[in-house]
Amino acid sequence: MSLEVPHDVQRMRRTIRFLSRPYLRLTRVLGGVLAFLGVVLIVLDPSLAFAYAAVVGGVAVVFAIEPVMVAVGMRSQAAAIQHGYHLTLNDEWMHIAYPLVESRCRWAGLDRVVETPEVWYVMFGKVQAMVVPKDVMTSQQRAEFEAFVAARR
Repeated sequence: MSLEVPHDVQRMRRTIRFLSRPYLRLTRVLGGVLAFLGVVLIVLDPSLAFAYAAVVGGVAVVFAIEPVMVAVGMRSQAAAIQHGYHLTLNDEWMHIAYPLVESRCRWAGLDRVVETPEVWYVMFGKVQAMVVPKDVMTSQQRAEFEAFVAARR
């Protein structure tokens, strides 16, 4: 199977969000705990300035950490991968070729495949994902890819 995949900034943002989600969950819980403890301290002694700071900081962590992480992730992407790519799948390899960079992974190293409504994330470890977008595929190619992945599980 061979596909041309155009560059899509929103897809890249969703991918960064997907890969960071497990780490964000714990951070958000800790931010919520910090905010809760700040509220408890305010109830006990409203004159404690650091209790207000704890509430504000905890709320900021809960709501602002994801957009900040996505923005940092987007800025840290190499210019070489900010173009469309050519995706080739065969019995042994998954190969992605950008104009300036290439990457290949053996199917033997496949950890799992996560399907979302927009893409399949082919995971080779916890944070290394190759994206197979559904919108550039025909229904026949989607069925072929699903069968291809099912045969490798």
